[in-house]
Amino acid sequence: MNKKEESKAKKLLLMGSSAFNAKELPDEVKERIDEAIARGMTIIVGEAFGACRRFQDYLSSKGYRNVVVGHAVKLRYNAGNWKDFQYGRNLKERERGMIEDCDSAIIIWVNNSGVIAENLELLKRLRKPTFLYEYSTETDTSKAGELDSKRTYDPFYYVKEYYKKQKSQPKT
Repeated sequence: MNKKEESKAKKLLLMGSSAFNAKELPDEVKERIDEAIARGMTIIVGEAFGACRRFQDYLSSKGYRNVVVGHAVKLRYNAGNWKDFQYGRNLKERERGMIEDCDSAIIIWVNNSGVIAENLELLKRLRKPTFLYEYSTETDTSKAGELDSKRTYDPFYYVKEYYKKQKSQPKT
């Protein structure tokens, strides 16, 4: 995220794969969260298993209070007893709502998960500055960096969006 984007960013989204089962967050991710905390950003975080729970546990260990836990039907986890907000009635609505509400994001993506791939495409399309931490359990390798606007994370994203629009239009 460059300095101009940084000065405008007020809400940071933390999102990631449920398959993320490391005991703690990667150092690169913790550094960026610490920067957001130092800047007093509002942090939006999910409550699913995996990465979201690690994010919450980390924020709680820091005693950070400017956190909103996004959920769908019911709240499953809230490590810091923070404010919560229902972003939708199901997983897709929740994640889309959280993405639309943020100014920037930190994403943990494990094994090219399809749900996260779709979210990365949406973040890319909305031009939200995003730090991506990718991990493969097969090769035990990781890489981290800014979201690549030229890379295709979900090759079927635009087809899915097309059919979603077709479905929602009234029949004549």
